Amino acid sequence: MLCALGGVLTAPGQAVAVDAAEVAADAADGAAAECRLRPEEQHIDWTGRRYAGDLLCEVEPGHIRLQSRSTSPVIGTMLFSPAWFVCWKRGSNYPGTDLWYLTQGDQVVSNPAAKAWGYVPATSVKAPSHPFPGLTQCPWT
Repeated sequence: MLCALGGVLTAPGQAVAVDAAEVAADAADGAAAECRLRPEEQHIDWTGRRYAGDLLCEVEPGHIRLQSRSTSPVIGTMLFSPAWFVCWKRGSNYPGTDLWYLTQGDQVVSNPAAKAWGYVPATSVKAPSHPFPGLTQCPWT
């Protein structure tokens, strides 16, 4: 039986020297997830609208707003990362951007009928550019 240790195959009981810095760097690379489009993913929002595909990306935990405005009511909370987003749109200015992404939060805060579907500012989404290339623009203004 062979075991994989740090990319090296070893037999049981066989000692192998492992560079701790290399293992730490490999772990850090694996933890730094990149944003990626997932065209096969399907979502249905609280109104029954269907979305084909999404963007999976690291996100700063925070509020989900009913509309793409910083003054819009908070209806949900994003607790976990990464998170998915189905489209983007322009909205009110938020420090650093006027782009917002539509998603479903992890926790309902208010308006239970909306099931925490709403918008997060693009600055909360750890993407290399906004809007993320290839993600659909929301079909409404």
